[in-house]
Amino acid sequence: MPRPTVLVVGAGIAGASTAWHLARSGRVHVVVLEKEKSGDCHSTGRSAAILRTAVEDAETHDLAKKSLAFYQDPPRGFSETPLYSARGVILAADATADADFQTWVNHPETSVGGKAISPQEAQALVPPLADGVTSAYLFPDEGTLDVSAVHQAFLMGAQKSGAKIHYETALTGILSSDGVFRGAQSSHGFFPAEHLVVAAGGWAGTLLDEEGFGLPLVAKRRHLLVTEPSPQVNRNWPVVWIAGKECYFRPESGGLLISACDEAEVLPDQGSTVDSTVLDLLAQKVQRWIPDFSSLGAAHYWAGMRTFSPDGQFVLGPDERLQGLHWAAALGGHGVTCAPAIGQKVAADILASCFDLEKPEPIKSHHEGQPVIETEN
Repeated sequence: MPRPTVLVVGAGIAGASTAWHLARSGRVHVVVLEKEKSGDCHSTGRSAAILRTAVEDAETHDLAKKSLAFYQDPPRGFSETPLYSARGVILAADATADADFQTWVNHPETSVGGKAISPQEAQALVPPLADGVTSAYLFPDEGTLDVSAVHQAFLMGAQKSGAKIHYETALTGILSSDGVFRGAQSSHGFFPAEHLVVAAGGWAGTLLDEEGFGLPLVAKRRHLLVTEPSPQVNRNWPVVWIAGKECYFRPESGGLLISACDEAEVLPDQGSTVDSTVLDLLAQKVQRWIPDFSSLGAAHYWAGMRTFSPDGQFVLGPDERLQGLHWAAALGGHGVTCAPAIGQKVAADILASCFDLEKPEPIKSHHEGQPVIETEN
């Protein structure tokens, strides 16, 4: 019996992980279509590289914890370099956000591995942190990822297991009949296949609009800034993430990487377009939380894109509207943190459908005005 072919659209970290898990199984042919010259041109290459597992959503937390275990102990030969640094993550809140913060930071379904510390202990770990924190939790096993190392390990590992990656190859349409996916048309020709995984980041929602399989996904832009180097910065400080009117910062390249956690709904093509007005918001949050660094200049300033479904849940797994269509989309800024578990779940669904293997019960996500999509978070 010939092996089925799976097309993965998008070579960012979610698509790369999915391709790696599928190719490693040895049961299917894997073909990746990427419209850009590389897979890190958009969200993957513009990440803050923070590995944080405690979040308000239980399903996202579960994927993040499973992915942390992968990063801590990857398969032999996966990467020649360490994938992450356990510098620690401090999650904190001020009085305006504390009540909501406590509802999830103490809940075992959304937060595991942290310990409560006093505001004074948080300031001892990161001396420039200003007064005003009312609650703080330290997650010592978390920290920062080497996103490039992770991404390239997935891509190269997939190729070593037989996956084919076609760069500068855009999906232009799909072929289906009798409710079954049959193949995809691209800028470089037709690819017959039994399965299609849409892992196209901000473009995922509209990619299949003409065929009637679009989704109401929203792209949101967020800015990050790295300050010029400063002798005040200790490169071993943990990440600090302030809940509520959010901001986060961490050491980077001798300075600090800082985000004001801004959110502006944009078209996907605008996801990396810098908006200089956000610098005012960033300056306000720096003055509030790390005023000692308010006079530092910027060494690097950029924007990245995060994509969301209407209910905020990942769109992950098979689509009931078309047999053979699968999603790895709407990851809401958690794609890098959750990539290993995302790829594993999407691959498991496909392999189960091809070979009658047991798979987990899917979670249903009902998007208003859209057919029911099976998702697994």
